[in-house]
Amino acid sequence: MNNKIIKLLSSIPVILLALYFIPFLGVILLILRLFVTNNKKSSSIIIIVTGFIILIPKLVSSILDLIKFDTTKIPYFKTIIESELYSIDFIKYSKLLITIGVIFLIINFLCNSLFSKLKSYLISYAKKEEEQRKEIIKENDMVFKERKEIARNTYNVKCPYCGADNLISEKVGTCKYCRRKIENKNYKL
Repeated sequence: MNNKIIKLLSSIPVILLALYFIPFLGVILLILRLFVTNNKKSSSIIIIVTGFIILIPKLVSSILDLIKFDTTKIPYFKTIIESELYSIDFIKYSKLLITIGVIFLIINFLCNSLFSKLKSYLISYAKKEEEQRKEIIKENDMVFKERKEIARNTYNVKCPYCGADNLISEKVGTCKYCRRKIENKNYKL
């Protein structure tokens, strides 16, 4: 039920009627349509084309005046063109439609380019983060392997001079207490 009302409110005929009677409401409904529909450009283009279609009788009248064709031979044509409804209200409405359509077309273009740039930036940022994470894991692996190798070659050696226990990870080390050189007989390359 709610979805049908939203679809009805965001339909082009309702938007065109709202733009004629209450332009602000029409703009709000057009913004709603931008969020509801997938094809965002078509709404702006339809509004621009509708604006130009409303101008066709005025354009035809101007062309017929240029070629000096007698428009009284076309029934009701002169009456429609000179009526206050068409010459003031519809022409004003046509200008409003064209203006709003162009503005929304520009806004749509700017939003699309902004979102595509933002998307590419976020993708590149995610790739950089992944590369940094892999590099950190690689460095941590190397440190872990080095520590493992050191731990494998570290032995508890009793100092022959003072009898203190020392952890030595190299072939020759120094006693912590008497500072004499002691040899690690278990050391392997």
